[in-house]
Amino acid sequence: MNAKSANNKIEISGYEPLYKQVEQRLLKCLANGEWKPGDQLPTESQLAEQFGVAVFTLRAGISELVATNILVRKQGKGTFVARHNRQRQRYQFSHVFRHDGTQLFPDRALLSLTKASVIAEAAEHLGLSKAERNAVLQLSCLLTQSAEPVGTMEIYLPVAKFRSLTARAIEAAQENLYAVYQDVCNINVISIEEKVLASLARSPIARALKIAVGAPVLRVERIAYTYNSVPVEYRVRHFDAQKYHYRFQEGGV
Repeated sequence: MNAKSANNKIEISGYEPLYKQVEQRLLKCLANGEWKPGDQLPTESQLAEQFGVAVFTLRAGISELVATNILVRKQGKGTFVARHNRQRQRYQFSHVFRHDGTQLFPDRALLSLTKASVIAEAAEHLGLSKAERNAVLQLSCLLTQSAEPVGTMEIYLPVAKFRSLTARAIEAAQENLYAVYQDVCNINVISIEEKVLASLARSPIARALKIAVGAPVLRVERIAYTYNSVPVEYRVRHFDAQKYHYRFQEGGV
């Protein structure tokens, strides 16, 4: 048990099952950076003592986080904080397809990485205060496949959480950007929320995608969250709607 963990005993309340309170306390520890991606947690008996609960209650709370891929159990080794695998998860959140049904697996070319005042829409999605709105990183990227442009991507990140992120780190890795966030900034994205809108191509997007100004495009907006549902990334992609569509499918029953 370390100094940061010394006062983690759970005050029992009647509002939530005790294992859910364990789950929330574990998430708080993760949000506070007590354990980084890839770190091994203390043993279940150590955590149970630390939180002041029975081992079976602690185990149930851990199981909730294992089920959502926030923690990983390794047989005979223990429980670890999940990491973004750079290759296996590269296209984990890719749901854009050509009209012939072929999934789009684009390459990413970084056009710029600048510190700027954020647009109001991004500030709202990231939950930024007025003071924080002047400290946002903006990434502009072109998405290509077989050297042909297929999409544009704008990403907004709060500087306070991404001070270590550099253009070199992004350019050095074609893998999942969330693995880069994890390895360079210790920010672990655990969930996303996406919505797709119909839009018309403005001049910069039309020029990048080699389509006419005013042509129909898919606008895919994403908010990415770290622990405790804290938003850390706002992302907007545009695709030619005459060539591509968005499709999400869950496993069947």
